[in-house]
Amino acid sequence: MTTMELEKSISFKNILVATDFSEASRRALECATAIAGGHEGQLFILHAMPSEARMPIPLDPLPVTLDRPLAEAQQHLEELKGMEALREIPHEEVVERGPVVEVVTNFVRKHHIDLLIVGTHGRTGLKKLVLGSVSEELFRSAPCPVLTVGPSAEPGRGVRRVLFATDFGHASRQALPYAIEFANKRNGELILLHLVPPMPVEYVGPFWYPGTDVVERQEASQRKAMQQLRELLPSDHGLTCHVERVVENHLVPEGIPRFAAERNADLIVLGIKESGLGAPRLTAHMPWATAHDVVCRAHCPVLTIRA
Repeated sequence: MTTMELEKSISFKNILVATDFSEASRRALECATAIAGGHEGQLFILHAMPSEARMPIPLDPLPVTLDRPLAEAQQHLEELKGMEALREIPHEEVVERGPVVEVVTNFVRKHHIDLLIVGTHGRTGLKKLVLGSVSEELFRSAPCPVLTVGPSAEPGRGVRRVLFATDFGHASRQALPYAIEFANKRNGELILLHLVPPMPVEYVGPFWYPGTDVVERQEASQRKAMQQLRELLPSDHGLTCHVERVVENHLVPEGIPRFAAERNADLIVLGIKESGLGAPRLTAHMPWATAHDVVCRAHCPVLTIRA
């Protein structure tokens, strides 16, 4: 694929923020207003309420004033209207009933959403296993790119330095134009990053060993990866952003957030693909690396694009 082909314009005309009125959602909304303003987009703010249990009476729906959860949700949305950042942006607040993931994905399809933005509390380990993660389920199932604002992210600043982490797979190639768009928008910087495992092994099993030519094979892997990075974006011609290509020895997903923090990146862009029993996984070098882990560790928002 040529540089000119990768320069295709990415449009964010319809942007959706899924909110539960938490601090995480507030941070996601801050990020959404910045992107919508930069792309002259329409912003939707959606809150999904749990479906009401069936009651024998009354047969008629309760008035809004007696439907306390609905009244509270509408009150929260009214408060959001007072945000300074929303005054110059066309926006619409919506409340719908139903399971969050179902409501959001249906809304994305119905309103032709170009970008979904969600906040996450960054649950990991047992807590995540027990409570689940709606944000993770959304970026695994949403039919559009998803920008996730993690617990350590700083959403208020503009996007100038973009970190694009790639394994050269199909999903990564599809995600690259989005990274270029964000970096070009403010004449910023685009960092193409590939991580090479720190110790290549000849055989992985009960008695694995690294081999006798570890250094040589590691250097060969680095040279090959750098050549692939050059082929991924053959020329900087026509780009308004500065492009840097980096190959590092590190494990995923720890390496991506660490490098992003060191370089003070404003955005991480990842491609994710279908894997196993239809469950999307991060296109990465290690089987335990997932996009959710990157989001939880990152100090900036993470944009994921499904293949």
